[in-house]
Amino acid sequence: MYSIQTQNKDTIYYNPNVKKLYIVDKRIDNKLQYEVRATIDNDDRLLGRYSDKAVAQEVMNDLISDSYWNDAAVFCMPEDESICQ
Repeated sequence: MYSIQTQNKDTIYYNPNVKKLYIVDKRIDNKLQYEVRATIDNDDRLLGRYSDKAVAQEVMNDLISDSYWNDAAVFCMPEDESICQ
């Protein structure tokens, strides 16, 4: 069993039924942002938002890596410090 905690730490998906992980480019406040999203239980969910696409891709890859599918209880989406400032 595993869980995913969203970047803002408001939601934890416990043992989610993840069908797809993907990145969406969005312009927010005149800046290009990259959202890591997932289809969980047939609903689209925002997991985290990043200013650097390479970081978003790395986070997405971490979610599907062999080290993720272990006995760890929660994977917390890392903060994007450039957005939080």
